Amino acid sequence: MTSRNGAREGRSRILWFLPLGLGVAGVAWATCLKRQVEETPAAAAPDEAPVIAPVIAAASQPDIDPRKLAKAAIAGTVRDDKGQPIAGAQVCAIAMGGLLDARDTFTPPCAVSERDGHYRVDGLWAVRHSVSASAPGYVPAFHTRGERPSNLDMVALAPGGEALGVDITLRGGGVEIHGVVTDLSGGAVEGAIVSAGGVYLGTGMAFATSGAEGAFSLWLAPGQPQVHARAEGYAPGSDRGAAPGHRFELFLTPESVLVGKVVRAGDGSPVEGAKVTATRGDTFFGGGGGVSVTDAGGNFRIAQLSPGAYKPSVAADDAFGMAAEQVVLGLGETSEAIVIEAHPATTIAGAVVVTPGGASCPSGHVGLQGAGERDFGAEIEADGRVRVPGLLPGTYEVTVRCEGFVSAEKYAPVTVTERPIEDLRWDVAPGRAIRGTVTTAKGEPAAAVSVMARVKAEAGQAAPRASGPAFVDSDASGRFELAGLQPGAYEVRAFSKGTPRPTGDKPIEVTLPEGQDLEDIRVTLLASGQVRGEVRDVHGNPVARAQVSLQAPGRRASAMTADDGSFHVPEAAAGEYRVAATRDGVKLRAPGTGDDDVQGVKLMVEADAVATVKLTVETGNGKIVGVVRDAGGAVVGDAFVEATRESESARGSGGAAPRFFSLNSKPHLTDAEGRFAVEELFPGKYTVRAFRRGGGETTVEHVALGAEVTLTIAPTGRLAGTVALKGGGSPQEFSATLADPRTGYQRTDQFFRTGGAWSFAELPAGEYKLSVSAPEGTQDAEVSLGTGEERAGVRVELAAKVKLRGTVVDLEGAPVVGAAVRVSQGQGYTIDDRHTPRTDAQGRFEVEGAPVGLVTVLVAAPRGTAVDYSQTTWTTTIAGGPEVELPPIRVAKQRLKSGEASGDLGYAIKLGAPAADPAQRKFEVALVRPGSPAAAAGLRAGDVIVSVDGEDVTGERRYLYEQLTRAPVGTTLRLGLERGATLEVTTGAPP
Repeated sequence: MTSRNGAREGRSRILWFLPLGLGVAGVAWATCLKRQVEETPAAAAPDEAPVIAPVIAAASQPDIDPRKLAKAAIAGTVRDDKGQPIAGAQVCAIAMGGLLDARDTFTPPCAVSERDGHYRVDGLWAVRHSVSASAPGYVPAFHTRGERPSNLDMVALAPGGEALGVDITLRGGGVEIHGVVTDLSGGAVEGAIVSAGGVYLGTGMAFATSGAEGAFSLWLAPGQPQVHARAEGYAPGSDRGAAPGHRFELFLTPESVLVGKVVRAGDGSPVEGAKVTATRGDTFFGGGGGVSVTDAGGNFRIAQLSPGAYKPSVAADDAFGMAAEQVVLGLGETSEAIVIEAHPATTIAGAVVVTPGGASCPSGHVGLQGAGERDFGAEIEADGRVRVPGLLPGTYEVTVRCEGFVSAEKYAPVTVTERPIEDLRWDVAPGRAIRGTVTTAKGEPAAAVSVMARVKAEAGQAAPRASGPAFVDSDASGRFELAGLQPGAYEVRAFSKGTPRPTGDKPIEVTLPEGQDLEDIRVTLLASGQVRGEVRDVHGNPVARAQVSLQAPGRRASAMTADDGSFHVPEAAAGEYRVAATRDGVKLRAPGTGDDDVQGVKLMVEADAVATVKLTVETGNGKIVGVVRDAGGAVVGDAFVEATRESESARGSGGAAPRFFSLNSKPHLTDAEGRFAVEELFPGKYTVRAFRRGGGETTVEHVALGAEVTLTIAPTGRLAGTVALKGGGSPQEFSATLADPRTGYQRTDQFFRTGGAWSFAELPAGEYKLSVSAPEGTQDAEVSLGTGEERAGVRVELAAKVKLRGTVVDLEGAPVVGAAVRVSQGQGYTIDDRHTPRTDAQGRFEVEGAPVGLVTVLVAAPRGTAVDYSQTTWTTTIAGGPEVELPPIRVAKQRLKSGEASGDLGYAIKLGAPAADPAQRKFEVALVRPGSPAAAAGLRAGDVIVSVDGEDVTGERRYLYEQLTRAPVGTTLRLGLERGATLEVTTGAPP
């Protein structure tokens, strides 16, 4: 669907917090990184409800450009967990200022601690900072204040001021990693900023600068870190590997640059001090966007971008705008100067205040949700102030998150006109806390274990409002504190983010009473042992960078192989596992086996013991070479090439062709002669794809190892048209998504005040589905585009959104109470907030403003009830309204308890074609494993399953199939077949 302004704001402010290699570069963890900036009084929860309407607060001050203010400083001491000073620690300050762009925060200022552990960092912007330290032999850590356990505490700096006592405690156990930063030609990149770690990984950040030969080293927590590099003139790069044991190689590609100017609509005058955000519209390539602040002439420059399609938008106190079309950047390309028209907008400002007492909220976020395609919001400053610029006239619902405090049930909406609103106030109240300790099975403190509390709501009720953190990490003493909670019943659960820990699968149920905190909760990790092993090929050669997984019901552990093929899992819960390995998403098979065979070996882990295992896999020494040309036969010297092993399973390839650009290996870029080589490939046939990130691609399937292949990139085309409202006119803003189900190609864009015009440039030929969404309605259309075709005039008329009603019942027809119901266009859905509609006592629900056409209805099981229901994702087509009654949505009770193994049936279902209608797909048996329960029951390949235990699983009811077939070992299922037979299959133990 649509991207959200608030999320983009968060990403732009935390350049160095983003763990870019977690799946796709640019994934935002902003909500995980904020903590209180100053101590707040431990007041009792008030008897009166918080104020729910804005009232006059102290006059807000306009934002002042921090680049025009005097620089500040921080100082403190670095100590170990025994209180001893640490000399030679590196301390870095990471700025988080909304009016700073990437150039201002590219290099974090750092200093080295002296013999007494004291440090001082000068030349800092007068904004909030996180402060992190690293040192040889230690795990990096952020500054936290006082005795309260915390992930990190921000430090707010005043112009010309100095923050003292910014102390940091480091715990031992760090390991040193080494690596090199190079360009794609193999030349060393000197002066690159290298970083690793972060709150999401449970540690602080460590930084280094690459030397003359591109070399660097960092001290990190052991595990499998993602290491990132940025350098002037390059797009970011990263590598993931074992620490210790892997030599990290970070390859950087030439940067793409977006330049332009922001002018006011009407008179063309430049807009100074506006924030320009470039948002990626083709995220399957990976990579994030960027941000810049305009100068006095309205000019902006967003550098260090990966090639791709970007939409720049602009927000200022009195203006908002968006480019008319995405800018498609090729490798190392600088765009032509684009002009963005900024239309009149306004600003609201106010304060978030803790009542009683009147203290300022130290940290959090205020969000505004209107009728448009975008949401707005801003972070709460250290003095509680909030300023949201670039707002359009309209009425906005307000949400407030003040960390450690409780928001009001509902805040009065804000009606925005042409004039700014300067003196709003939103009250929050002190919440309650759950405090405790995480210990090992032996009773020893367990540090860096994440703890979360999930409310247990009564059936039919939404979760109580709370602003507590999503999770907190236990400190060096194992302590944790979950603050900002309402009284009630909770499930306290532990999990690990970085190095796997044996946290178990069963939560602790607690009750937080009225008027007091809950103390001394003990979270105990499971008894564990170690696993050491190695992965080698049939010739005895080590397999580096393999992801080794240990899997068992309710338990999981993983490690990455070092360059010598060895791996170490320091903690795995006692029990039996299946150990298997993958590399870069490819399943590593044992010699002589195929994709339908069970891979890996069984392993028993015992408490306080070391288990050893060796995996022998196929040899990955294959190679595919070739040349990339354009349609005229000329070589293409800037094409990326990827080779994906094709499945040999009887199930078929199923989904669309994989579309990813691996962040864990060297990018394969053609040379000046258009040639390429993809090496270290495992046996099999491959799909080879060449693509220019500025547009254009081609694919060749079934390529054998050792082959030489020519890939011809055809000319790209362009699609353009208009979006119209029924009865005339066009929407002020709308979003559009183009997707080719057959190839997996997808582009998403937003349009603002274009008169309904939309366009996508640099498109490969394909059969596209166009999905348009606006506040006034939605519509899907099928659009074909030939090679190099310029197709215009595609008109889409929106169908008005509808009021959707329905009922959720169980398989016996009884109403399901308290289930959350979300509806979205296409196959995705948005995880909404506490205002998500829930079924009432009769199982009824009502969704306002639901889209028409193909929609996905997600029914999330109610919480806190005696019966657990399966989550249901149902795809259906809504024809039109204004009101639509859906047929009853039937959900099954969960047959598996938490942590219980799903029994093995011994057969696999054939995957559907990528572009097939989901409602028409059948459960056709692709294979039956010899000796399995299915084989014993007489199931055959080619059979089509039409019912499970008497429940129809065809057409739109096919979603019931998975719910009914996930059952414990020893469960007998009745499978109804299309050929008329009914077979009884009893689930067995997992192989």
